[in-house]
Amino acid sequence: MAKANINDRSSFERIYDRHTFERDAASNARSKSTVVHGVKILSAPDADGNVEISRASHHVAEGNPEGDTIFVPAFSLHDSTAADGNTYAGSVAPVGNGSGQAADEYRSFIDDVLEAARNGHFKSDIGRGEERLKGFHGG
Repeated sequence: MAKANINDRSSFERIYDRHTFERDAASNARSKSTVVHGVKILSAPDADGNVEISRASHHVAEGNPEGDTIFVPAFSLHDSTAADGNTYAGSVAPVGNGSGQAADEYRSFIDDVLEAARNGHFKSDIGRGEERLKGFHGG
């Protein structure tokens, strides 16, 4: 777990660099992959904009309806729907094809992580006197 600041893009890039993104996106693109890799945001921003994040893996069927963390998978999306109008023509493919596309995809991924960190919904902390702790809880 590491701390990054939502006002400092480079803090996210230091924790999850482009090489790691390319490796994870290529791994995630495998058609039979049941575990995807990416970034997990572990906390909401504090008053200074700091969040806790870590590199993580996530089973494709795993959900988080309680909102404890936010997982942003590393994917390289190539959408070819505009070319032929086929809704199902989009694909997921590994990055790093020799053009500047890998850098653009990494930049877009970091944008997605920053957006999720800024606007993600996390459960509030439970503390003394919290309404959720009052009343009968079985026994």
